[in-house]
Amino acid sequence: MFISKTNTQAQNFASQSVLAQGNWFKIGTTQTGIYKIDYNFLRDAGMDVDNINPQNIQLYGNIGGMLPQANNATRTDDLQENAIWVAGQEDGKFDAGDYILFYAQGAVAWSYNTTQKRFEHTQNVYSDSVFSFITVGSTPGKRVQLQNSVAGATQTLSVFDDYQVYEKDERVVLAQGSGREWYGELFDFETDKSFSFDTPGLVNGTPITVTSYVMGRSALDTKFSVSVNGIALGEQSIAAQPQGTYDIKGRDQVSDFTINSQVLSATEQLAIGLSYDKSNGNSVGYLNYLRLNYQRALQLYNQQTTFRAIASLDQAITNFSVGNISDGAVIWDITNPLTPAIQQYQLNGSQAVFGANTTDLKEFVVFQGSNFPLPESISTVASQDLHALTPTNLVIITPDAFLSQAERLADFRRTNDGLTVTVVKIQQIYNEFSSGKQDITAIRDFARMLYLRSPQTFRYLLLFGDGSYDYKDRVENNTNFVPIYESRESLHPILSHSSDDYFGFLEDSEGQWIETNQGDHTLEIGIGRLPVKTLEEATNVVNKLIHYANSTSTLGSWRNRVVFVADDGDVNIHQLDADVLAEGVKTNHQGFNVNKLFLDAFEQVPTPNGELAPLLKESITQNVERGALIINYTGHGGEIGWTEEKILDIPQINSWANYDKLPLFVTATCEFGRYDDPLRVSGAEYILLNSKGGGIGLITTTRPVYSSTNFVLSKAFYADAFKPINGEMPRLGDLMVITKNNSLNGAINRNFALLGDPSMRLAYPEHQVMVTKVNSKDTTQPQDTVSALAQVTIEGEVRSLQGTLLDNFDGILDITVFDKEQTISTLGNEGSRMQFNERSSKIYVGKASVKAGKFTFTFIVPKDINYQFGYGKWSFYAHSSDGKTDAQGAKTDLVIGGTNPNIVKDDTPPTITLFMNDETFKNGGQVQSAATLIAKLSDESGINIAQTSVGHEISGTLDGDKENQWIMNDFYSAELDTYQQGVVRYPIRDLTKGKHQITVKAWDTHNNSNEATIDFIVTDDAVLAISDVMNYPNPFRSSTTFKFDHNRAGETLNVTVQIYHRNGKLLKTLWYTTNNALSRFEGVWDGLDQQGNKIAQGVYIYKITARSTTDGAERFATRRLVVLD
Repeated sequence: MFISKTNTQAQNFASQSVLAQGNWFKIGTTQTGIYKIDYNFLRDAGMDVDNINPQNIQLYGNIGGMLPQANNATRTDDLQENAIWVAGQEDGKFDAGDYILFYAQGAVAWSYNTTQKRFEHTQNVYSDSVFSFITVGSTPGKRVQLQNSVAGATQTLSVFDDYQVYEKDERVVLAQGSGREWYGELFDFETDKSFSFDTPGLVNGTPITVTSYVMGRSALDTKFSVSVNGIALGEQSIAAQPQGTYDIKGRDQVSDFTINSQVLSATEQLAIGLSYDKSNGNSVGYLNYLRLNYQRALQLYNQQTTFRAIASLDQAITNFSVGNISDGAVIWDITNPLTPAIQQYQLNGSQAVFGANTTDLKEFVVFQGSNFPLPESISTVASQDLHALTPTNLVIITPDAFLSQAERLADFRRTNDGLTVTVVKIQQIYNEFSSGKQDITAIRDFARMLYLRSPQTFRYLLLFGDGSYDYKDRVENNTNFVPIYESRESLHPILSHSSDDYFGFLEDSEGQWIETNQGDHTLEIGIGRLPVKTLEEATNVVNKLIHYANSTSTLGSWRNRVVFVADDGDVNIHQLDADVLAEGVKTNHQGFNVNKLFLDAFEQVPTPNGELAPLLKESITQNVERGALIINYTGHGGEIGWTEEKILDIPQINSWANYDKLPLFVTATCEFGRYDDPLRVSGAEYILLNSKGGGIGLITTTRPVYSSTNFVLSKAFYADAFKPINGEMPRLGDLMVITKNNSLNGAINRNFALLGDPSMRLAYPEHQVMVTKVNSKDTTQPQDTVSALAQVTIEGEVRSLQGTLLDNFDGILDITVFDKEQTISTLGNEGSRMQFNERSSKIYVGKASVKAGKFTFTFIVPKDINYQFGYGKWSFYAHSSDGKTDAQGAKTDLVIGGTNPNIVKDDTPPTITLFMNDETFKNGGQVQSAATLIAKLSDESGINIAQTSVGHEISGTLDGDKENQWIMNDFYSAELDTYQQGVVRYPIRDLTKGKHQITVKAWDTHNNSNEATIDFIVTDDAVLAISDVMNYPNPFRSSTTFKFDHNRAGETLNVTVQIYHRNGKLLKTLWYTTNNALSRFEGVWDGLDQQGNKIAQGVYIYKITARSTTDGAERFATRRLVVLD
């Protein structure tokens, strides 16, 4: 049982903060004791001290130490006025010699343990400073009042109980940092250390209790030996630890040792010795803290002394006799540190004697003179009033550095989503809820205030800034912008965790969050974080969020795709789990198309650095850039990638350029999303921070995890990811609440976090697409089999979810027709083979116009289908021309198989036309190491994209390397309203510098094939290369067009053309900006000079300069032009 030094009022949220009005200054202190504020201190801070009434000076603040985690624990709301003493206030002027005295508690809290009968400290893990707020009000401030001495004491005490602690927070034990426990001195090469404590006035013959908290890391049993002034106190044995990767990394030992001061030869200073017994060369020890409890003679030491006497609890009234007192000494009763009282006493010689009620443990401070320390800091504070806020749907908490972007996102959610949004600066929360000092519970209490006022309104909390396991900036380049909850457990790599969930535990019985299954709490609000560290990162992420939600360029059938990636090994557990999740989506949500990328289904290539899976690595990148609503990964991983085979790494993530097709990543793997390590940016952070693409958010893990609990959480997520809530599809915050609350599992699943905006909704299609007729036959009637080389015509409609035709819907329908499911057997690279079902073979991909909500399209079924009879899948995605709405649908009851008996013969191969990057590309032109191959294909029977027959794919061969051909079927789509023309757009990476040639081979649906080649030159990526610079016509009379080819297709280019007279005089400057530039630039000039006059006949020189805004690369060229009369 513990008794706090102070009593706080029961929680009662104020309707207005005291900071709402007036001019305020915030002062910081670090130690417990009496502080002084003088004329110069306030004047230098900017207070107009010559024109204030000191009687109206007011000081506000709350107790030191950390806020209690439990919601039902008492705490002071807002700021409470403190009693102070003001010297010289009587004349109504604050003169140069006037000053203020006030009592401040330090950040470290001390409590009396009634069982052990000693004092114990609690280190403040969030802040080393305590803050108060000073203002000059319109009414007199609170002052310390006189407290009379109490008569009737039956005991007089001249001894008090003192305590000290030595604790340095210098290092964490877990390699990447985790938990809130930091340790001090390291016992390794130096195994003996001594720590000195000044103890003047230590009473002879009384007990001294030394509490030693140490930690050892060793494969063998080890120990610490403890001594005081060379006298042995005892040993602290520490058991060996297992040495596995995920085993505990050390063992703590807290021991109490007691010695009578009588056996010590000197007591003015105590030297506590620690000696570590290294059991082997790899054993190391750490000191957490040393704490002393001892008795001292009750007297004034130096300028001030605080004292408490445990023996006073034995009597209802106790006399205290304080020595070393002279006239003018002051004693304050600081039992309530916010309202000190001047204790009346009687001076007998050098002894101050007074009586006090001591049924409760009292604390006093005695001091003399006026030479007291000034506060360590002072700053102005703008008026604020969070307590007056009306709850909104979304609250964004941000540091000042990112305020502009937080406000921009808030404005967007208001206008685009119709949400009510409040943006709050984090320091404002600290000011009103933790008396100005950093404390994560202040954030939780602020959220709780809003929630209790309107639980149905306040739904989402966005933490706008990165977090760190280091709350006190001990790590260089720290990232503690918005703090994260760190577990008490700090030694076990799996049980130690960080989490933002803490801010969402808002019910009365929650908050303490003990680290067992019995400590599980449920979330009341959805919480997400944008782990940005710079304003540029913040801008880029907000750009992505806005673009994702309202740009018409993001519309597309990628919204129908869900991709599941899985690791191999471990008796196929990761692949089996992923298969269960994928099958659940496929069965319960047929509008979505599931892709399975299981590692054991891909060839693994031996290398000096272990086996790699390059085809799967490339497939992941292709799937990212093709787009998917969700990409799910299950398996082994780490901060910088997935699997031992390195199927995902940081350079790969940074290369992604899928800005219009951003997936949500769900990663059930170890610590891929560790965002509280200031020394490393994790893979998940790179995905979110990628300014060219990556992901729109992640549900990811911050620490090592278990596959079993991962699966529980993943099942909970997919159970509700596609279900409406109250008629609307869920936002990410809603999904996090449901997922977390339905997968409670102790400390393990606390490691899952949302890196993203919780108020964001995934790009779910809004309406439904329905097929009404197949080959003119209504779908309510029995349907004919769809056979090879048959011409099929489909009719359908875009409808509301209630089934009403949307006759105002005009737009485009994306069509994907799948052959039957196939059973695929994995390779057994790391154990037994596994079989899974996959619908991977497509027989048609195209587009059709939608007019007044209706559509029709026709295509010819390829010869290369699977001839067995079974159900195919017809997948649809439609988006309106105005970009305001979309729809999805699927038909899965049409049988595909067999051969059409009425085949129309076709012996003509398809035609193929090739380009690089865009259709302005000229054969032999220049590109960078990353480019896009474009193949325009046409055939009267359509193009074959079925993959049943090996060798009939759309293939690409680079420089004749047929062993590494690209299969490009998945990158083909027929053009709008025709199956006879289409295009392949295939992204290529890591092209080497120099000349190259690509050969493309394609087949039509009747298996007629053709080939085409294209030549190109790969230039240095750092160079902006231009070629074929010219103007046409040349000569010209009225206008001409400037033209050049370049290697920066897709970038934004700023182009200037300067026309000079042959004598060097500049006649005209033309400026052009090309966004998403084509491979060929063209710009028209009307032949007029800068003043608008026609240039005279003659020969002129022009200079063309091209500059990329991507990296600033620049290149120029000069040519001649001729103007005719």
